[in-house]
Amino acid sequence: MAKSQSSQNDMSLKSNLQFSQRLQYGIYHALDHFVGSEKGFSLTKNSRRRYYRNLLAYLKERGEGQVLPIERRSNLSVKEFKAHYLKKGIPVVLENAAKDWSCVKKWSFSYFKELHGEDEIVVADQEKIENEYLHTTLAEVIDGINTGNGRYYRFYPLLQKHPEHILDFDYKWLKAHRNSTALFESFQVFLGGDKTLTPIHSANLCNLFTQVVGEKQWYLYHHHNTAIIDPKMGKKIYRSAPHKKPSGPFNPFQADYSSPYELFRYINGFTAHLKPGDVLWNPPFYWHAVQNQGMSIGVGYRWFSPFYCFKISALYSLLDFLVFDPPIWKSLKVAKEDGNFIHLLETGRLEEYLSKKGKKAN
Repeated sequence: MAKSQSSQNDMSLKSNLQFSQRLQYGIYHALDHFVGSEKGFSLTKNSRRRYYRNLLAYLKERGEGQVLPIERRSNLSVKEFKAHYLKKGIPVVLENAAKDWSCVKKWSFSYFKELHGEDEIVVADQEKIENEYLHTTLAEVIDGINTGNGRYYRFYPLLQKHPEHILDFDYKWLKAHRNSTALFESFQVFLGGDKTLTPIHSANLCNLFTQVVGEKQWYLYHHHNTAIIDPKMGKKIYRSAPHKKPSGPFNPFQADYSSPYELFRYINGFTAHLKPGDVLWNPPFYWHAVQNQGMSIGVGYRWFSPFYCFKISALYSLLDFLVFDPPIWKSLKVAKEDGNFIHLLETGRLEEYLSKKGKKAN
C-alpha cells in the first residue's frame, strides 16, 4: 500500500470491493463458519480460485491502495463523537482525552510489579491460540519485558482482580461515550516490550483504547475488505488473519506483498500512532494489527452492544449469534473475566486450566 501524504480521513476509502464481490465472499465466509475453512474450501475451490483471480485483476486495474492517518480530534464533544464517529462506526483518536487520568499520571511497570506482582496470570499465545499457554505471575512477565525477552501480556484483568483501580479512570467520561446498550463491559490491560505486536484480528466488541505508558502503532482495515484478510473460520467468535506463510500472517508493519499476500497492496487502510493520554475509538469488526513502540501499557475499555453490532455488520453479528461451541454469551462472559480465557475456551483447555487453579468454569 502506498503511503498517502493527505491527512484527510476519507471514509469513502473504507472498501475497495464492489457489493457483489463482498456478497459472494460473504457466502463463502458463512459456509466456512459452519463447516470449517478446509471443508468449505474443498466444496467451493474452483469457484473461489476464479473469484480471487477476478478480484486481483479488478483491484490491479484500480491501482494501489492508500494508508490514511486516522483523524485526531481534541476537545471533541460527546454529542459530536456519538453523532459522527460512534453512530457511523468511524475510528477516531481523541487526542489527550485521558491526559489527566490517574492511570496516565501514575502507572508504570514498576508500579504494577510492586502492587500486584504476585498476581497469578495466564498468558495465551495470541499469534497461534492453539499453542501452549503460560501460567506465571505478573512480576515474572514484567521482569521479562524489562529484559527485552518477555511475552506480550494481553488482557490483564486488572479490575476483576483489583476493582479499586476504577478510580484510575474517568469512568463517567467512558460511560458517556459508549452506546446506550452496553453489555459485558470490561477493562483489559496490555503490557508489552518494544516491537511486540498483535497480528491482524477482529472482534465484535466496541473498544475505547487508552494509551497509558509509551507509544503504540495501529493499522486498521474496514470489515468490507474481509475477503482480502480471508480468515480461517470455525464455529468461533474470534477471527484472525491466517498464517499463509511460515513467517505468519500479513504484517503491515513489515509489509511483504509477495504471494499469497499480494492483494493487500490494493486495499485501503488507516493508521494511528498513540501517545500517553490518547484514546482511540475502535469500532466493532474493524480488522486491526497493533505494535508497541518501546515499552508500552494500554487499556481497552470494551463492551458489547448487539443491535449496534448488527447495524455495523449484519452478517458477522448473525454468525456470532449462531456460534454454539461455545455460545456467544459464554464467550463474552469468559472474556469479561479474562480475555486469555476465551482462547483457552475455544481450544478446549479452559476446564484443564481452571481445574489446576481449583476453580470451576461457569
